[in-house]
Amino acid sequence: MSTRETPSGTAEMNLTRHCPLVSCGREVKRGERIATASAPGLGDIHAPCAGTVEHVDPYRIRIAIEDGETVSPEVLDGQSGPGLLARLRELGADVPACDQVDTLIINAMDEEPGIRSRRTLMADRLDILQAGADALVRGYVPVDTILAVPGGVRESLPGMEVKVLSDQYPQTLDPLVAKAVTGIEMPDNTLVVGLETVFHAGLIMDTGLPVMETMVTVGNSARLITLGTPVGEILTNDGETIRDGDRIVMGGVLRGIAAASPGQGVDRSTTALSLVRNPAPVAVDAACVGCGECVRHCPARLDPSMITSYAEFGQYAKAEAEAVDACFECGLCGFFCIARRPMLQYIRLAKRELAKAKAQLGEVTQP
Repeated sequence: MSTRETPSGTAEMNLTRHCPLVSCGREVKRGERIATASAPGLGDIHAPCAGTVEHVDPYRIRIAIEDGETVSPEVLDGQSGPGLLARLRELGADVPACDQVDTLIINAMDEEPGIRSRRTLMADRLDILQAGADALVRGYVPVDTILAVPGGVRESLPGMEVKVLSDQYPQTLDPLVAKAVTGIEMPDNTLVVGLETVFHAGLIMDTGLPVMETMVTVGNSARLITLGTPVGEILTNDGETIRDGDRIVMGGVLRGIAAASPGQGVDRSTTALSLVRNPAPVAVDAACVGCGECVRHCPARLDPSMITSYAEFGQYAKAEAEAVDACFECGLCGFFCIARRPMLQYIRLAKRELAKAKAQLGEVTQP
């Protein structure tokens, strides 16, 4: 059975397209909403512990942990449809916004090699997953619900068709899972939801409380960790020594994002923590050498060299014309780039800038 880890002194909540609702000096209850999402499909953020807000800026909220109360649980039984989905988002689940869902695919494949979070959820938290899956089915009302699992996973969720798929990377990523299940690239009215989202929805349905913990792979195992727990504290407690030049990667080494500092807290999207030792290959501001390795290895059949070159010089409309939005961010272009260019970072920059531009024009988008 997985164990649970909580922060010792402070909890730091990351703000990603969220607007803070608290200010410094404010006392908060455990489970109190402290930031609201500003993008469709993104859940709000709640205090994972009681305490006093000691820092707020556009990127984080830090809480000094103290003894205190927990908010009262809510009863969501009987709710369904868009109203239930909206309530799940308000309580902290990142439930995608989708007008019509004919096929709902629950992706139980761990996205990158070495990550065991979803496999551990299937083994240890099947009851919570069932509650979350039932809630999503009531919310989206799909015609078909399919559970995608890797070989060797014997657990399943009642009432769902099970598809056993290859877990060779990048076949585990949502767009390729959708193709493997349906036989169609980018199928209409098909939604793929990661198992951690199902777990978060299940926690809400089971406890009536907001999402305040998630499953994270650390080392060779996965365990429940309270949101906001500093990543450096987790690794130190796990016996690691963090040295100057080391990087803490939140997620897998191919798709993860480096933590700004050891004090940065775990968030809902953190499926793993990886410590990359110094010296290690780092991306550099180098020119493309035209080798074509990124093009040869791109599973989406894009031209990452052109997309990233446009993004590097702020030509985001040209990056859009090269179908940057079709990229599902597997990171293979950066892995194979012999010039060590920050390929995935440029792609994410282009997507974010295009989304900001569209939002300013009044379009509803989600990168």
